[in-house]
Amino acid sequence: MVILYPLLVIASLLATAAACLFVNWWAPIFCDANGNLPKWLKWFQTFDATCDEAWKGGYIAASWGSTPFRRYLARVYWLYRNPAYGWDYWPFGMQFIPNEWTVKKYTSIKSSVTFFAIGPKLAFNFYMQRGGLYVKIGWKAWGYFDPIEKKWLNTSWGPSMRVPLCFTVMYKR
Repeated sequence: MVILYPLLVIASLLATAAACLFVNWWAPIFCDANGNLPKWLKWFQTFDATCDEAWKGGYIAASWGSTPFRRYLARVYWLYRNPAYGWDYWPFGMQFIPNEWTVKKYTSIKSSVTFFAIGPKLAFNFYMQRGGLYVKIGWKAWGYFDPIEKKWLNTSWGPSMRVPLCFTVMYKR
């Protein structure tokens, strides 16, 4: 997997660019009443939330769900916030089997976190937060890690036990 990682990152970036340019602005027209895209567009939706998560989950004001046009705009916002995230979960992600992953390093002190784990076929996950700097590369195994118990969780945060591909370096205040 480590050898495939750079190619998968390039494919993910291309899927993200395609979503931003060609899909996210019109796809919400096809959402059902619950805010889900149809199956033929599922890879453009987040795997763990509907397109209504922006206004239902408190990312933007709940009033954005009050009219069909505002709901459409909120759904567009959500898709641009998480462009092509289903691609990272389904075709670029991998099955997560807890006993096949080993945490090599985990530290958490105030706003500083370091997490590094190795999985099957040299899959890996490196997550670091230093203040507002976030670095997330590999496959998001930390989503299955319980930092209090310092062990893997056996419950999925998505529709199946998968870890999505990630390649994120960002700073947020």
